[in-house]
Amino acid sequence: MLFATLGLTAQECSNVQFWVYNQSDELDAIAMSYAISNAEGAVVWEGIWWEVTSEGWSEELCLAPGCYSMAIEGDQVSPETVGLELFQSDFVQILELSPADEEGVWDVWFCVEQAQEFNCPEAIGYAEGEGCTWAFEIGSFQEGEEVMWDFGDGSEPIWGGHFIEYEFEFSGTYEINAFFTSFDCPMGVELQTVVEVNGCGEADCELEMEVSTVDGMWYTFSIPDYLEDADVQWYINDQAVEGANGVVFEMGFDFNPNWWVCVDVFTEDCPNGMEACYNNLEGDCPDGSITWDAEGCEYVFNVGNGSPAEVQWSVDGEFVEWSGGAFDWTFETGGWHWVTAVYYSSTCPGETYVIEVNTDGCGEGETCELELDWMEVECDQFVLEAVGQPEEAVLFWTLDGEPYDYGSSELYFTFEGDGCHVFGVGYETPACPEGAFAEVELCSDCTGMEDCEVSLDYVELSEGIYLFSAYTSSGELYGGEVGWWTNGMNVGSGNPFAWTWDVEEPMDVNMCIAFDAWEGCQAGEACIELETPGIACEEIQLVVGGAWTATADWAFELGLEAAIDGWEIAGWSFEEDWSANGAISDTLTLCVPPACFDVFWGWDAAAVDVEALLVSVLIAGLEPIELFDWFEPFNADGFGLLPDCNEGVSVEEAVDWEGAMWPNPANSTVQFQWPASHALGDVQVFHADGRLVTTLPATQRELHVSDWPIGLYHVVCTASNQLSIRHKLLIVQ
Repeated sequence: MLFATLGLTAQECSNVQFWVYNQSDELDAIAMSYAISNAEGAVVWEGIWWEVTSEGWSEELCLAPGCYSMAIEGDQVSPETVGLELFQSDFVQILELSPADEEGVWDVWFCVEQAQEFNCPEAIGYAEGEGCTWAFEIGSFQEGEEVMWDFGDGSEPIWGGHFIEYEFEFSGTYEINAFFTSFDCPMGVELQTVVEVNGCGEADCELEMEVSTVDGMWYTFSIPDYLEDADVQWYINDQAVEGANGVVFEMGFDFNPNWWVCVDVFTEDCPNGMEACYNNLEGDCPDGSITWDAEGCEYVFNVGNGSPAEVQWSVDGEFVEWSGGAFDWTFETGGWHWVTAVYYSSTCPGETYVIEVNTDGCGEGETCELELDWMEVECDQFVLEAVGQPEEAVLFWTLDGEPYDYGSSELYFTFEGDGCHVFGVGYETPACPEGAFAEVELCSDCTGMEDCEVSLDYVELSEGIYLFSAYTSSGELYGGEVGWWTNGMNVGSGNPFAWTWDVEEPMDVNMCIAFDAWEGCQAGEACIELETPGIACEEIQLVVGGAWTATADWAFELGLEAAIDGWEIAGWSFEEDWSANGAISDTLTLCVPPACFDVFWGWDAAAVDVEALLVSVLIAGLEPIELFDWFEPFNADGFGLLPDCNEGVSVEEAVDWEGAMWPNPANSTVQFQWPASHALGDVQVFHADGRLVTTLPATQRELHVSDWPIGLYHVVCTASNQLSIRHKLLIVQ
């Protein structure tokens, strides 16, 4: 990724954004660079848009008010292929390209206006209500104000002003969103708040029972007359009374000194039912309130004295379960919560108990996460990113404790000089009212840093496969961190780097790097262009055969990765899936580059009794090579189309290396020092493509390479009855 340098200075400037897009039907990507000059002709900004694809590219700058010219350069740039738009303040300007005096360069003229001062409200400052009716207000009246209110209850948004009244249909928790615009806030601002609406739209599902008696033995129980069409059922001591379904019930109790009568009523408005009870031992309900114990966010609530009872438990007004006197509950959010228990027993016809608990800290691991990552682009330029925050969080940034930026998850910052700053980022949400905040101190130290010229070169390991290397101006292999880019994508790291575009026909390509600061050199970028032929390949066959007993389908996956001279070739790989039920037999012919191959596999074999599964590769002139055998699945060392692909001896395994070869990379002379065990042997030097370049005795301590082509070579020292010593040598100019 290329980060353009954005200088943040104390001078007044206006924020502008350029948007460049590829409007060609034939070009997948267009490479271009640009420079911006002020009215006096001085260059105030320059940069590169790497490989502009159909997705476009944007660049944000802060420029002083005035008029400017922009020079755009690129072989494929023209008004037919490139479109350019300028965003500033509250309008968009389409810029036109005109040819400049220099061939291949196009001019664009534009002006930057004085940055507008906006006065946008920061919050919905007032939200109060009772029952269904609520009032909301945003600051005070502004000229030209318009507010689109969304009350979060599924109704259509309403256009209004900074003050509005709204009537909710039902109780619940609602997120209120308001998009506010005015003459002083032309781009608008999104504001939010959350309200809890109670006692709205709920049916009265409480039931009162009237009880009367003359002699204390014969009782009359009655409920309101308007319930006579409802579903009514009377109970004595929890036993349903057959035929008793009216609003009046009479019963004598001279035979039983301990009894209770209940009635259940179900209506359309109260589908969960209403209940009322009466017993002749009223007042014998549990003393005290709900008690609780907690471990973290896991709570155990208790009510009653352990006698048989049924308790209806609710949390925050929502029914959870019926249980005995104990209730287990885990809270997922922090704050105050209320727990309700309605207690029923033979002597307590339904007593309600309520308790509130504070669960601060619960759920913060999920809702209040925030981390601050950063990366040094150059010695004085950094990019910071907030990660882990919830999607609805609106971030705010601070610089040395003062407000700095708002709304973005990324921040680019360029120091004006050496020194340190403390950067912070945070947010607040209804689920995280305490907020989350993270900060880091970053320092700029460009003392002694200089722009170092880094160039790219390559050798062709095989037709269409390359080993790229990055060098300093002194011919030294660049030792800092290097990221490789092509076609607008990051494709790997490390130096050198093996790559193929894996194309069948010749095409013009480029390979670029973005490198970090290293040994006094500032970070930067470099590119090289070349024409790659179609990748060379040779035909092989993969043979798969197997049988099993299965109750379901299964799948087997095989993959290949290529390497040449120990370099893993990025850009090429092969994967194939086989799936069947009960048996498989397949032969696949494919064309692979002349390389060595590692094999990887995986399978999904649930409920499968494997009888056999064998994967082999057939190469002309060789015996079949087993890549995978179900009964010996880890016996494959890979295979290859090069002579040394199956050599299992590495340099470290061959000998206790005590010798040396220097310098490496080299550009004129290479010095050798071999172990005594190899002093009477021979030294052979091979090119990366396998050609023998020279042979010399191990007693020779010096090799002149100034006239050798640049590239990768292999040095092999062999002696009688000794394992060979292998070493890579890189020649540079």
